[in-house]
Amino acid sequence: MITSDDTEVGKLLLAFRRETGAKQASVAEQLGISQAHYSRIETGAQQPSFHLHARIMRLLEDVRFQYSFDRWRLTVRMSPTLVSLIRGRGNEVELIEFSKGFRALGGSYALVEPGDRLDGVLGEDADDHFQRLRQVGAFNGEVLLVENTWRSSTSHGEAYYQAVSTAIPDDQGGTALHSHHRLIKQHVYEDTIREVGDFRILMR
Repeated sequence: MITSDDTEVGKLLLAFRRETGAKQASVAEQLGISQAHYSRIETGAQQPSFHLHARIMRLLEDVRFQYSFDRWRLTVRMSPTLVSLIRGRGNEVELIEFSKGFRALGGSYALVEPGDRLDGVLGEDADDHFQRLRQVGAFNGEVLLVENTWRSSTSHGEAYYQAVSTAIPDDQGGTALHSHHRLIKQHVYEDTIREVGDFRILMR
């Protein structure tokens, strides 16, 4: 959480505008004040009221998460390995990003787009895991780290994976799951399920 006393808030606002390229008028509008009022706060000539200070901190915090999440998305999108970013949307699971590695597998991985529903797309095993993630509260941030073993169909046939997923703040005030997957052999998939199960909560 961003914290600041009144003497620092102007510096934070100036740094924010430099990072985002926002004009004073735009930030002032978001805060519900005039540009002149905003300018006096940014230069330190006037201190914000308690309530305005709180609004400023909320704005900076929201933007910090938004820009951080945009970087997560970019990293996932460009990764040559198997990485995914998903979130719960009501009773559905929504794709945020698939990596280049996943898209190279072909089939559904190459066809779905950000914002598309994943339920019923990757196969019954994936749907079962989505349901478990929902049940344990992973899509709400109630569980921090989950490991699972699962399978799906690709254009090259059946694929088997081990994955670790972590809950991160998304750009909409909710939670997304950032997951790293690795391809495994069928016998490893079967041995893992037999010995430790196919779904484990690693950290709450």
